[in-house]
Amino acid sequence: MKKTSLVVLLSAGLALVVVPPLKAAAPELVIVNGRIVTGEASGTVREALAVREGRIVAVGTTREISRLADVSTQTVDLEGKMVLPGLYEAHVHARRASLAYLRDPHQELRTITEIQEWVRQRAREVPTGEWIRIPRNEITRSRERRHPTVAELDAACTTHPVVFDAVRKLVLNTRGFRELGITEETKSVPGGEIIRGANGRLRFLVTSSPQLTSRFAARDTATDDQKREALLKLHRAYNAAGITTIFERGSLMDEYRVYEKLQSAGLLSVRTRFTMFAPFKTAEDVESFVKKENIRPGHGDDWLSIGTLKIMADGGIHWGNTRLSEPYGAKRTEFYGHSDPAFRGDMTATDEQMRAVFGAAARLGWQMIVHVTGDGGVDAVLRAMEAVNKEVPLQGKRFMLTHAYFPSPGLAARAGALGMGVDTQAYTFLMDAPFINDIYGPEWAERFIGLGHWARGGVPAIISSDHMVGYDPDHSMNSYNPFIGLYAAVSRRSENGQVFGPGQRLSRIEALRAVTAIPAYLNFEENKSGTLEAGKFADFVVIDRDYLKCPEEEIRGIKVLRTVVGGKTVFLR
Repeated sequence: MKKTSLVVLLSAGLALVVVPPLKAAAPELVIVNGRIVTGEASGTVREALAVREGRIVAVGTTREISRLADVSTQTVDLEGKMVLPGLYEAHVHARRASLAYLRDPHQELRTITEIQEWVRQRAREVPTGEWIRIPRNEITRSRERRHPTVAELDAACTTHPVVFDAVRKLVLNTRGFRELGITEETKSVPGGEIIRGANGRLRFLVTSSPQLTSRFAARDTATDDQKREALLKLHRAYNAAGITTIFERGSLMDEYRVYEKLQSAGLLSVRTRFTMFAPFKTAEDVESFVKKENIRPGHGDDWLSIGTLKIMADGGIHWGNTRLSEPYGAKRTEFYGHSDPAFRGDMTATDEQMRAVFGAAARLGWQMIVHVTGDGGVDAVLRAMEAVNKEVPLQGKRFMLTHAYFPSPGLAARAGALGMGVDTQAYTFLMDAPFINDIYGPEWAERFIGLGHWARGGVPAIISSDHMVGYDPDHSMNSYNPFIGLYAAVSRRSENGQVFGPGQRLSRIEALRAVTAIPAYLNFEENKSGTLEAGKFADFVVIDRDYLKCPEEEIRGIKVLRTVVGGKTVFLR
């Protein structure tokens, strides 16, 4: 047989050699002359790997791997570039983010002035009298660290009703309040609570009532095809960031059905793991839900699966109701617009309810993940877990906390004793640590997103983003760029350059494993994914610099050159 070859020099500097097939037993793809970080705890770095039928069949030296190839094998010469295991983004709300994009594209706004300018621009684009909805931006991340006032929104626009939505706590301009039937003289409103400032003037409307919010909510006018393409566009953006697996972390069954259609059509480019959310309050709620939906733990396959159930236990630092171990006090009360300094935050599930739900999940073989943000909330969740553990051992169930912003050595030790894991957000540390330092106090900032505490307590912790709004990897509502999260975990440096809690730093390998091996482990797929070893998925990324040795500040600027899922290139820069 005549041998031929074609060498294509890619813009990323990778040499691709394509040759005619000869024998099926040979690898379909070999990667050579690289620096392949396998993702093992030892920090092992290899030169080459071979892929067949979507899995890695060998990892070793370039000489060893090259010997496996024949004329049917595609060879990629990395010319010294670095390879990492495929990156997990273990906490996103991708379907909802894509739908929100169709209704209201996101814009990052960091100051009151930027908000006002954005409103003025929208007022020139939107017909007079129609609502202007300011994109969600957390006030904890704004320069002024406060909501815009009614007067500031009036200064931006009086021709349109305007609303700034900060999770149930709304600020409207005067016209917006009037559209809802609220004036300075209004004492109360059905379905909401009016909060006034020290001067007695309107400050907030606190509500989640559809009767009120439907007045300004964006209308869903997109077609099914537009919705599908919006979601696939976001998946492609994830691929471009090096993400090969996502967790839809709190979904409904209709969202899962959307993904089933994408999978049937062969359109998925990210492996997707679903966490199903429902307002479980009793054991019967859990049992009836899984029976009605006809699902079991691990439902699905290697591309699309359901493995976890989720409940809410408390609120959040952005909402102003995270459950703390101490009263909010004067500074936090003023910041959030509360009236009672003795307030400790909300619990949305009782001890009895949590025990019932956790017990039912454990007996049925389901993994549970609990939204809980404050240290007081974590304490309550662990109490319920410990009570269940006396009847149904939780070791091996890999129950999880998500967020859990303020760990302590004691809380970490208790979670570790139960064999639990954590899904927490390094980007939240990057953006919110200065706010926590100033409003909560330095000791709170020291343990904020305390990855070091979790590690020392024997609790495997995932670094995720909680991406929910926007498409830009760096400037969405919670950036999903994994390298920004890795930078924050390694440096403990916030966006303004301050370092908080240096003892919480992770090494570069530890941080990498928090977006590769640990999420694979906590999804019970450590034998399939998370590291680059023979027998595992051929999911990996090629990057433009040395993650292990580049200057620390450069980690956040790492660019992905190629993303491979199941041996197939899904992104090439």
